[in-house]
This record gives sequence, structure tokens and C-alpha cells, in this order.
Amino acid sequence: MHTSIVVVGNRLENCRGLVMGLAIYNLAGITPDRQYLLLELQDDRDIPLKPDDHIVISGRERFSVGEGTVPADDNPHLRKSVNFVMNEHPVTQDSGLYHAKLRFEQLAAFDPEFRAGDGLFAELRDLPDAQITPGMRLLVQDHDRFYTSPCGNVGFGANLHADLEVLRSNYGVVECLDEGTRAFVIIRDMPLSSHWNRTSTQLLVQVPQGYPLAAMDMFWVTPGLRLSDGRVPQSGDQVETFAGREWQRFSWHYGPGYGWNPAVDRLVTHVRFARTRLAQAA
Repeated sequence: MHTSIVVVGNRLENCRGLVMGLAIYNLAGITPDRQYLLLELQDDRDIPLKPDDHIVISGRERFSVGEGTVPADDNPHLRKSVNFVMNEHPVTQDSGLYHAKLRFEQLAAFDPEFRAGDGLFAELRDLPDAQITPGMRLLVQDHDRFYTSPCGNVGFGANLHADLEVLRSNYGVVECLDEGTRAFVIIRDMPLSSHWNRTSTQLLVQVPQGYPLAAMDMFWVTPGLRLSDGRVPQSGDQVETFAGREWQRFSWHYGPGYGWNPAVDRLVTHVRFARTRLAQAA
């Protein structure tokens, strides 16, 4: 579901929900090494938003742009405390929260009953709730709503549902077939570069139970994909059957020194990882 934000007076269409700062930089055409975004607060100090920060976008947000790189003091002391809701209980000025940016552990600490292994979620109106994972740094706004919950072994949970919505906003029709121990996610129309023998393909990725803690790997396309000169792509010559049909497998793995990191890696980043392979004429 889309909404709009304002960047330097310009109204831009943006996805609602939990958003990484880099997505807003890209939307506004801002290069992080030259400029940076600031969330405007009424009667208070503006807060720099770094590309790797996260923020819950509701549509009320207004941003200005600063010149240069994000200042070292990117989490300024505010004049007024941030008021939000945790587990249906308002967190008000009594909490003394005068720095809006909180890491996962700091935000979870507002629930005195939080235990290791519990989940932390942003409650979103009319959208699947979004999970906040260890390692995330969130710019908390007034009226944000959060809750904690034991996760247990319950399959894919809110992670996959929220990430599918992001994927659909980027790629259009996306199908998800849940088999219990894994899910097959199929993008119906993935554009291809001119070095392939087709202009687009269906793309399949497998999401293991326990995602995102469990790593994703490889991807599959509609059989018959060849380079424009007729060559079979490297490590792309195997055909396997999933979801009742055949798929051409690309044995494309994360390289040495870069393992799957559940704090930052998601369905969307894995699809982007697959696209880096499809961008290669090999």
C-alpha cells in the first residue's frame, strides 16, 4: 500500500510501513556521500536519517536535505520526549526518551518482560505487521506502535508476509506457495538484460522454515533460458521440479566472507542478489 511523503516540498509516492532509509534516498534521488535526509519535527530539532536506519512511514513525514555527509551527531537530544506505544501502553515523557533513534535491544527494553528469542514488531494499520530484527536501528516517531511476542517455531510468520508486500511493490505479481517446511516465492515477470534469449522470465526462490534466521540460497527460472548467442549459462544447466512444474536452477551462492545475515538479509535482498547473477553475460 502506497502513501506519500514530502521531501524538500516535493510530494513523493512511497510504500507505507517499515522502510529502510536508503529506499527514501533512492526515491528522492539523493546521493548519500553528498547529501543526507533530515526528518522534520514540529517545534523540535530535525533528525538525520542515515541510509541504514529504518523508519515506520505513515504518510505524515516531511524531510529536508542537508549538504555533505550525515553528521556524527545523528541522534540529537530533543526538546520534547518521543511518545509511542508498546504493548498497548503509552510510553510518554516520563520515560525520558529524548533520543529518537533506538536499536532493537533498546526498544525491546521498554517491555520489562521481554526475553531472548521474543519477537519485536511494528504494528501497522491495514498492513501486515513488520518485524524489527536484531541489528536494526529505528527512528521512532510519536504515535508509532510496537508490541512484543514469543516467536516459537511457527513457520514463516510476519517476516515473510511483510517482505512479500515489499516484493510486490517492486515487481508486480508475486505468488507464494507455502509447503509447511518451505515456501516457494515466484515473481511472474522478471525483466532480463539483452544478453539473454528472452526479455523476461519467471523467477523462483525458496524460503526455508525459520526464515530469516535460516539462510536462503540459489534461484530458479523458467526452463530454456540461454545467453543470446545460444550458450548455456554457467552453473545454470540443471532442471528441477518444484510447485508442480520444472525450473532451471542457477547454483548461485553467497561468496566467501559474505554469509547470510538475518539482521539485514531478506527476501528482497536475495532477489536482488539473484539479479546480480542475471546481469552477468556468463
